[in-house]
Amino acid sequence: MLPANDDFLQQIYASAILIVDDNEINRIFIEKALQARGFTRILPVPSAEEALAKMRQFKPDMVILDILMPDMNGFECCEAIRRQKQYRDLPILIQTTITEPALRVKAFEMGATDFVSKPIYPDELYARVMVHLEKRHSLKALQLYKDRIEVELESARQLQQAILPRLEEINDIERRCRLDIASYFQTSSEIGGDFWGMKNLFPHQTAFWLVDFSGHGVAAALNAFRLQAYLKEYSILTARPGEYLSHLNDKLLHLLLRGQFATMFYGIVDTQSNMLFYACACAPHPILLRKATGKAEMIDGSGNPLGIGMHLYPTQTIAFASGDLLLLYSDAFTETPNAAGETITEEQIMALLEKHPGASSATVKELLLDYFKHHAGDGLSDDLTIAICIRSAA
Repeated sequence: MLPANDDFLQQIYASAILIVDDNEINRIFIEKALQARGFTRILPVPSAEEALAKMRQFKPDMVILDILMPDMNGFECCEAIRRQKQYRDLPILIQTTITEPALRVKAFEMGATDFVSKPIYPDELYARVMVHLEKRHSLKALQLYKDRIEVELESARQLQQAILPRLEEINDIERRCRLDIASYFQTSSEIGGDFWGMKNLFPHQTAFWLVDFSGHGVAAALNAFRLQAYLKEYSILTARPGEYLSHLNDKLLHLLLRGQFATMFYGIVDTQSNMLFYACACAPHPILLRKATGKAEMIDGSGNPLGIGMHLYPTQTIAFASGDLLLLYSDAFTETPNAAGETITEEQIMALLEKHPGASSATVKELLLDYFKHHAGDGLSDDLTIAICIRSAA
């Protein structure tokens, strides 16, 4: 028998036990034997039909069922109980004199949980009842815990969606800054450590970032929430990418546990100077597609990850003219292997972009996702984030 605390034992002894037997002496004997050992909710009934009629009202935690009964026998009663979805895991203890293996197999096929042989010995009956009720109440507790965790994870999922740019925010920046923006976000588990963001700094300057915390799941998501809080703070450094990454790195040094870190791209699209100012912290290499030439090129995303030491991050500058496209993505895109163990390369991504010059950000996103799904299938071992920004024609 499993060890149990007092509250758990009280739940077991308060279990509803339905005894089904057409023999009155047997019913009384089983009822008295269980009452003598502390069970308080016992309902004896003389037939399978009456047992099925009382199931909804009595809501048993266990059924002790005789096999040989008139009209509906124990096999048929057991099968009828199992047909009801709410009773598929209900312990059904068969009391019988059957010794033939074929009939015992049939009983299990009809849904029996266990047997207790006649003549019934009270100690054996008690032991079998306790084993199955302990299991039932343990599974109930586990299901309640699982339900609570699912509710909390759903709340966390909603919070994680809330840190991503809202549709109205994207539409407003697209309109005011003459940009075409699309994104995709999917976690490998319920919640994850990827996120992207954007912020209009000045009438002609819009900041974009993509962050990927080490690991995935709850720990990575908590770190993502913390960094997002820092990103929402006002700082005069937001217009200077390298200094801003250095500032965030200092924050994360005091926040992350040993072994945790983040990769990040932070860039500013300047539509007045036609430039992209950016800094990288070990981010997957961003890719630019040039409108003028139809050629794609890779930006160096190297640098030290955030949160693992004191580092200074330089600001880089590159031309970003009208019609040019900027692609940001998390490492799941280039590190997820296919069945042959191959991964997607930056050269393959650039070739795909070059085949579709002039495509909208939404079209590019779908092309990338189709390519990734064809490569990796439906499985996702890490969080996947994609952000695309295209400068609209003036």
